Amino acid sequence: MAIRFEFDPRVTGEIMRSAPVRKALKTEADKIAPVARSIARSEGLEEFARSIEVVEETRPRGRPTAAVVADREDAEADEFGTSSTPRRRILGRAAHTRIDRIS
Repeated sequence: MAIRFEFDPRVTGEIMRSAPVRKALKTEADKIAPVARSIARSEGLEEFARSIEVVEETRPRGRPTAAVVADREDAEADEFGTSSTPRRRILGRAAHTRIDRIS
């Protein structure tokens, strides 16, 4: 006998605000942050590496987030580049790097 499941979209907000979802978001960000720090250090950007942290917040409509950020005034220039700074994409590359260990 098959079990039929229908998702009720009215509970999406409650699910997104739940402790397991928040924990999963934080866990994923905690995996990305050390990779970003390693990339920054490998490119000689020790101060940039030290500024990388995980920030948890809740969006205005209640959606939780956990983001890896570089808390520096010039972080955007290092990430996306300017006319005088090369584009490095440290945070972007770290977010797209998956180092999953086989247990």
